[in-house]
Amino acid sequence: MKLLRTVLIISALSASAVFAAAYTALSDDGGKEKCIVFLSGFGWRTDGEPSSEDTVNIPPVFDEVYKSYNKIQLEAGLDLTPYAGKSGTRYTFTVTNYPTDVGEPVYADVIVIDGEPVAGDIMTVSIRGFMHSLAKNAPAS
Repeated sequence: MKLLRTVLIISALSASAVFAAAYTALSDDGGKEKCIVFLSGFGWRTDGEPSSEDTVNIPPVFDEVYKSYNKIQLEAGLDLTPYAGKSGTRYTFTVTNYPTDVGEPVYADVIVIDGEPVAGDIMTVSIRGFMHSLAKNAPAS
């Protein structure tokens, strides 16, 4: 009986270690999975893999460019100001459910700081392209 209990305890500990390792592997992806969930919360779907990952440094004091970008964040209920002076990663995903055909790919950028998505935008890259907030009814600019 004592041997059976020991075997069961060792089995339970081994299973716990396997689940912990799997959870760490899933949650240690740099935030990509969280980005997909974050975007889906705004109604956006992606092809699942970022097309690019870049380091982003949020300046400690916002210039006009960052002030304008933060206005886009505020439209979606987000705010970059608490992250001033921090570094993170910008992931770019291809949007698969943009409501109209704009004649070119539409992308979603998500900024991740300390493993959490904190900001983002929807955009195209052409000279006549647009950028707007993650809010689906946001006007394109």
